[in-house]
This record gives sequence, structure tokens and C-alpha cells, in this order.
Amino acid sequence: MARNRRDEEMILRIARMRYDQRLPQNEIARMLALSESTVSRFLKAAMDLGFVEIQITSFGLRDFELERRLTSAFGLDLAIVVQPRASSVSTYEVLGRAVASVIEERMAAGMVLGVSDGDTVAAVAAGIRRAKSSEIDVVSLIGGVGAPQVPTHSSEVCRVLANGLGARAWQLPVPAIVDDMVAAKVLLETATVRSVFDLIRRMSIALVGIGSISPRATVFRHGVIDMSYIETIRAKGAAGTICGRFYGADGKPFPTEFDDRTLSVTLDDLRRAPLRIGAAVGEAKVPAIAAALKGGLLNAIALDAETARRLLQ
Repeated sequence: MARNRRDEEMILRIARMRYDQRLPQNEIARMLALSESTVSRFLKAAMDLGFVEIQITSFGLRDFELERRLTSAFGLDLAIVVQPRASSVSTYEVLGRAVASVIEERMAAGMVLGVSDGDTVAAVAAGIRRAKSSEIDVVSLIGGVGAPQVPTHSSEVCRVLANGLGARAWQLPVPAIVDDMVAAKVLLETATVRSVFDLIRRMSIALVGIGSISPRATVFRHGVIDMSYIETIRAKGAAGTICGRFYGADGKPFPTEFDDRTLSVTLDDLRRAPLRIGAAVGEAKVPAIAAALKGGLLNAIALDAETARRLLQ
């Protein structure tokens, strides 16, 4: 039987209440003055009309045995490992959704989520859904100016993630690295920038990408640091980078000429967050991941299965 426009609008409304707002059917029925059987019938119609699709979630693609081994081997609070089983779904997409699900469940009123830039964190932002509370703050952990429309840009990651959670976004509207120490000091003393860094120091969860010392690292790829420095930094002993901050094989801060000019979370402030999730895809990042874990920069990791196996080796 053909449905009129009003029926389809009601079907879509009920579907959004059930799947976007996560309201139970009896609550939807009460709010709309309908019977539960009517709500159930409309939800079935939403599937028939293609308004709703059912698919295997990222939870079903997690490798719990690898997660257990990682948690035990490195003394982690949390490990998320995914093994995509469909060539049409990217590893970034599956891992992003898996991490997003964990964040959605853990965020609560009054909490602050700090986020970096990068491919993996951007995938988390794209996969996020509304959390249990809207009284949440999302803050950029590294400055970013230029082209915020790029999905991996720090400002865009912060905006998309906050929008998905229904939270407040606090972007850091300054360059990641400025020309000199004087400029950095002036910016850090402005009320706007100071308030963002105050929020960073209060974060409950940090979600950061892990960069290897290679052209693929976001700080080099986005032009934050010129690629000509890669070999110099590597030769001196840098093992990885998080939010434009470098660290050695022992996970301790690795001094560079950029330190006093960098406007991002410090590694010491990162280490103070109760939950510090490092998200990465690719075996090339294993040395950087291992170093970050050794130094206690992270107490949680989110990886693809192959990277997890190499890390365990």
C-alpha cells in the first residue's frame, strides 16, 4: 500500500529517535503518543524504505585475542585491534568506528576530550555518533591554520568530532609552529589561547595519532616542519612524534630547535591525562608506537591487526 508524505516523515522521525538519539521504543511511543507496536511497525518500514541499513559493526571486526595479548604485554588500560574482512571497507574506516564506539561509551558530562590531527584520528571523527551527554568539550591538541577543509587538519578533526558527539569544540587558532620564541610567548599569553591550554590540562581522554620519522608523518606532510629535517632528526635519535612533539626510543622528550616555538600539548601534559589513546595504522609506525609505550606517553592503543602483530614481535 502506498504511503503518503506524512507517513514517511513520521517513519523518518521515529528512525532518527531510535538510531541517532538511541531512545528505546517505549520512550518513543510515550513521546509521540503512539503504541509500541506502531513504533515497531514504523521502524520496520524504515528498513524497507532504505532509511535505515543494518550492517556488522566494527565491534564484530575486532580481534579480542590480539587485544588481550597487547594489554598483557605492555600493561595497557585499553587495546583496540581491528581486522577488516571486506576489501570495500578501509582499515581506517573500521578502526575509526571502533575507537569512536569506545569514546562514545566513555564520555560523560563534564569530561574533556583532547584530539590531534592525522589520518587515523580523522577517521575516528568521521565515525563518531552522539554521546550519552552533550556537556562535553572537545579540544584541539595542536595548533592549525591554513586549510581546515582538509579532513586531517586539526581544526577540522576537532569540529567534526565535536559535532558528532554533540559537544563544544575548542580549536587552537594558531600555527603549530611559529617563527620565533617571542611570537610563541605572545600567543600563549593571549586570553583565547591560554583558555584552550587550560582546557587541555584538564582533559580526561586524549586521542592522538602517532607519527613515524618519515614523510608520511602529519607534521611533515602538512608542512608544519620542512621535510629537509627528517634525516637530521632521525639521525640524532628521534623515534616518533605526537602533536609536533618528538620523542626518542625511550619515549622521553627529544629536544629539537622547534620546541620553544611549538604550540601544542606538551608530552608532560599529555602524560597527565587519565586515558591516552594512540591510534595508528601501518607497520612502519611500530618503532614509534613501541617508544611511546615505553615512555608512558600512552596507556591505550588502537591498531590494525598486522601492526599489532609486529608490535608484539
